[in-house]
Order: sequence, then C-alpha cells, then structure tokens
Amino acid sequence: MTPKPLLEECSFEFSQEGNCMSHADDAEFLEIKCLSDIGIDRTDGKCFYVLKTEGWSIDNVGELQELFDRIQKSLFPKQD
Repeated sequence: MTPKPLLEECSFEFSQEGNCMSHADDAEFLEIKCLSDIGIDRTDGKCFYVLKTEGWSIDNVGELQELFDRIQKSLFPKQD
C-alpha cells in the first residue's frame, strides 16, 4: 500500500478593495503561510502563520480572525 501524501506547508492569498485613503483602482493583497518545522501533518495539524502584505486594512480584529477561521476550516475540516 502506498503511503498517503503528507501536507508540509500551505499558502493562502486574499485580496480586497483598497481602503478609503487609497486610489480608487487600488487593491490590497495578503498572503498567509501555514508552516511547521517538520510539516503540518507531522505535528497533528499545528502550524504557525507568516503574514506578508504591503498593506491590508481592517476595521476590527474580528475581520482578521475570520481569515484565520477560514484557513482552519479549509485545512482541518471537522470530521462528523
């Protein structure tokens, strides 16, 4: 039997319209990488996050939490 592939790391890219102080055509981009020193599957789904952006606007911390929740649901869907 062939072993199941292991998830080592992953990256999520988000975009949104620029904030009210930017040019009308501007967009904002955010990359969130999920990394683990020995691979995500080898650490029971635990990873740390690296954020990369040149500018990402939020109105409250809940908006950022929604992104992390979305990543968690994508990586580790609940098993019913």
